[in-house]
Amino acid sequence: MIFINYLRELMHLFRLGVIIPMAAIFCFYLLASNNKNLKKYVLIVFSVIFFISFFIFCSTIIFRLSNAQVWDFTAFYLYGKVAASGHNFYLPANFHTVFNSLTLPPLSYRGFIEESVNVGFLYPPPTILLFTPLGFLSYQTALICWTIFIILFAIGSIYLIYDLWFKKYKLNGLMLVAILFFILEPVRSTIFFSQTNFIALFLLLLMYKYAHSKYAGIILMLALFTKPYMIIFGIIFIIIKNWKAIIYFIISAVIAVAATFAIFGKDPFITYIFDNPSKHLPDWVFSESINESLHAVLIRQHIINLNNPSVYTFISIAILLLTGLYLIYLTRKKLYDYIWATLLIVALLIYPGTLDYYGVLLLFIVSQFYNKTNQLSIKNIYFNIIITGIFYYLTIVSVFSAIIFLLLIVIFKSILDSKRNTGNSFFNYGRFS
Repeated sequence: MIFINYLRELMHLFRLGVIIPMAAIFCFYLLASNNKNLKKYVLIVFSVIFFISFFIFCSTIIFRLSNAQVWDFTAFYLYGKVAASGHNFYLPANFHTVFNSLTLPPLSYRGFIEESVNVGFLYPPPTILLFTPLGFLSYQTALICWTIFIILFAIGSIYLIYDLWFKKYKLNGLMLVAILFFILEPVRSTIFFSQTNFIALFLLLLMYKYAHSKYAGIILMLALFTKPYMIIFGIIFIIIKNWKAIIYFIISAVIAVAATFAIFGKDPFITYIFDNPSKHLPDWVFSESINESLHAVLIRQHIINLNNPSVYTFISIAILLLTGLYLIYLTRKKLYDYIWATLLIVALLIYPGTLDYYGVLLLFIVSQFYNKTNQLSIKNIYFNIIITGIFYYLTIVSVFSAIIFLLLIVIFKSILDSKRNTGNSFFNYGRFS
């Protein structure tokens, strides 16, 4: 009976998460045809698909606000409470003191205490500025405000994807972007866990758009303190020799550190450097099923173990060396869009904390498949629909597999495009003085 229920749930997810995006793309291509009679009926189907996707997205938001969850907002709220109370937010003892004083929903917090309360703040010190305002609100008020906050970044991400790659398709392009966003499983997971992936995606898209501007360095700083693995995109500014962006990144990072130091003092910095909270994480965090990093997958397959971390260090170094050689190849071929895609994929692979809802960031790559003038564009309509179906299915069953799938596509297509004069579409964006 359990197996039958699991199978029914899987089939339900398959229908919603795979058939809908494939049908949406098929309709999108049909609307570009010259058959006016056909367009009328296709537009009706396309609109129905959009409203179904929008309903699913809104239902997820309503469900999250109506049903208390332990993860991940409770951790963010606790971070804010500890910081707002003036405590050193890297000391577990302070977390215990504040946690025991909170009025939280009646849930089981055993795993939460082990992974968060006993550990402390996991991010670099300036990141606490993102969560501190939550500490001045009640739990439910903070949850509502935080949900509105991240949804605004979701809307901003949809607009930026449309503006970068779908603007010429007007309303049809905007609807397709929204459908692909609303129906993606990691998007719904991000809402369910109240995570920060929409912020990271928005900043990545913004950084791509204004990559030739000096202000891209400020965007990189914000991205770094949202998700530490985003630092890898500093490489792109070295490749395109945008030295002003690098200078602005350094200056803005120093200002962020100085502001944090001025507000919270030196103690959090000392603790972060000499007693990093990652040392206190329980072993199961690195191999739990929600963890979709290469590190977690290798542990689950018993290829590596936490008692011998040097093995994974060597694997990571090897990956980075191969990535470096590949980036040199892409730079020589002027395949700059592939460089962005490669950096994102490698970051998600080797970062040990990549969880399944980080798959939201993969929309940065997939969205480029449908723009005919983009280097990552997949010209064959039917092949594009199939790739989309496979990708959306993989995000349901294994985000790690989805990452590997996109990596194979990027490598294979870059080899094909290197033999053609594909141009450097990346340089069409970002003219921002």
